[in-house]
Amino acid sequence: MKRNTAVSNICKGRVEKLLPGGDALIRSDDGAILVANGIPEDEVMIQLQPMRRGVRRGKIIDILNPSPLRVEASCPVADRCGGCAFQFLEPEHQAELKSTWVRDAFRSLMDEQTEWMPVASSDMYPRRRVRWQSGHDDQGLFLGFYAPASHQTVRHDRCMVLTPELQQLHALLQQKDLKGVDQVQAVQLSDGIHIVFEMNDEPDITMPDSQAGLVLQSWWRRDGVSRPLSRPVKRLHDVLPAGYGHTVALEIGPDAFVQGQFEGNQALIRQIQAWAGQPRRIADLFCGAGNLSLPLAVASGASVFGAELSEASVRAASGNAQQLGVHGHFVSANLFENFDIEPYIGADVLILDAPRRGAKRICDRIQHLLPEKIIMVSCDIAAGARDGGLLARHGYQLKALRALDIFTCAGHVEAISLWEPG
Repeated sequence: MKRNTAVSNICKGRVEKLLPGGDALIRSDDGAILVANGIPEDEVMIQLQPMRRGVRRGKIIDILNPSPLRVEASCPVADRCGGCAFQFLEPEHQAELKSTWVRDAFRSLMDEQTEWMPVASSDMYPRRRVRWQSGHDDQGLFLGFYAPASHQTVRHDRCMVLTPELQQLHALLQQKDLKGVDQVQAVQLSDGIHIVFEMNDEPDITMPDSQAGLVLQSWWRRDGVSRPLSRPVKRLHDVLPAGYGHTVALEIGPDAFVQGQFEGNQALIRQIQAWAGQPRRIADLFCGAGNLSLPLAVASGASVFGAELSEASVRAASGNAQQLGVHGHFVSANLFENFDIEPYIGADVLILDAPRRGAKRICDRIQHLLPEKIIMVSCDIAAGARDGGLLARHGYQLKALRALDIFTCAGHVEAISLWEPG
């Protein structure tokens, strides 16, 4: 790579590879440079940006020689919007790339007996969860997405990776007075959509009761507290698989976490049920509203003991267990610190679905928990591999590993792994 001497912050380079998260890596005499929207083998002109947290970033200002893997993006703002990392990469290459990320991360923990399951399909399933940022341009206020590595909001008329219902919701919101709105979050469930307006003052925004056959329930969130804007409050549900040919409906509130795709979430739940078999006692740490453990409990007749930091999620999980007739005991606990592990000792299956920082504290104490099986869902594969190393150190073996692409066109991949005592 040679620096342009006429303009010191402009240089040429060749994309070496794509990193987990979606950034493209270019190496130079000055070190590594990360850029958005690069494809391996692209030869590009880069405008260098200031260092951030010890990382040098750049912006592609011209593609001198495009990679043979590069395709035309279907989104008109793909080169400016930070919502997707891989609009310029064909779906089958995305599936292959994300599978490689997972396998490479866990490679040292695998042996010839480990069942490996790459991303099963290159189908582009739409996302059902979204966070729009408020922006302002010469056309006025709007809801869009941040540009890559920036808090500058990009206007879009139609997002290619959202469900049709969320696209319709975005068009409806654009017709409203958005003054004072910081963000709008929306999550689509089986029977409706939660819409959460984040702002300092209660919004004077009137929303219809339904749209496209789905119920709309509006909320106002300030300081982390969600208050209903529309009454009576409508209870919304996710319909999930619970054994062959059976489903259950879990009530999901506006603050509960749900996976970003209907299809990906159901694939995750079915895989857990296939690996878990017929447990009698399930420990579910980072349990959320019971998304992973309660369908398994219904299918197997098991009892569930769960924990989660969010009190709202714990209340939801407890209510869902009661509604489904499952014997469940859920408590609020900080699972990143010391907590009472006694209720979770000796489970037939321990489900770990930690956030990005992983479950290091729990995996380091696994010799006290002693589950028969561990099923770990890792949304950060580096943290998942680190935690897997702790499990291996305590005598557990990686029996199966699956890569799941739950975020269409994003630089994100989920890993789900099965561990049993060696």
